[in-house]
Amino acid sequence: MILSKVQNAEDIFSFALEDLTVNGKLYGVPVFLCGNFLIYDMGSTELAEAEHLTDFRDESELLVINSERDSNRAQYIYEVLADTMGEANPMESGDTVGLMEFIDRLAVDAHKRDDDTQVALAYDAGIGKGYIGFSESLRLLSKRISRTGIKSISFSDQDNIARLYVDAAAINSKVKGPRFEKCTELVNVIAEADVLSALSVQNGAAQYLLLARKTPYQTLREGFPLYMELEKLASNDYNHVILGPMP
Repeated sequence: MILSKVQNAEDIFSFALEDLTVNGKLYGVPVFLCGNFLIYDMGSTELAEAEHLTDFRDESELLVINSERDSNRAQYIYEVLADTMGEANPMESGDTVGLMEFIDRLAVDAHKRDDDTQVALAYDAGIGKGYIGFSESLRLLSKRISRTGIKSISFSDQDNIARLYVDAAAINSKVKGPRFEKCTELVNVIAEADVLSALSVQNGAAQYLLLARKTPYQTLREGFPLYMELEKLASNDYNHVILGPMP
């Protein structure tokens, strides 16, 4: 697929289009974004001001982190590598043992093997001062949602590398001719701003999806203030697409 086939491409965050383009070919139209964010109780000044997880070297059981769940641990190791090496998609392995032991110590022990839903619900029940999760997990919160913030944070003692996964609508490379044109139309419908806006609010409740298009945020942030923070995360000029372990 080529960029000229994407409707209203200027409304899509440029990093997502650029990083999904190889040798002039776009491998999919960005729809949603997601990343491992620090979601925290804004009453905790230390978390609100922190830039690195390593700022809490002397803490234990501070956050709900499913660091012993295999799929999540692979992501966290990759986050540690990226922030330590200063590369969005590090090609080399490195020594992550010390930092992962530290993250394990930060994690509330009883919830280290929880799935992502259980992590969010544990935090909402009053456990820990925050958790690591995707933005859409915010929809599970009720008791603490009004005092909860969301931010990027470095998984090491180095600067945070802004990195996001991208969910894209794509067309199989075997599809050709008239079928390809029909599929292109469908892909563009899936990624339309109106469609994303509709998916972002269900039965009056925000779903806190991190959207790859800019315009839906204009309305969403009026009804749901946390969308202002989500917009900042999505529009970060330094964002890169994560090409490593998938969620």
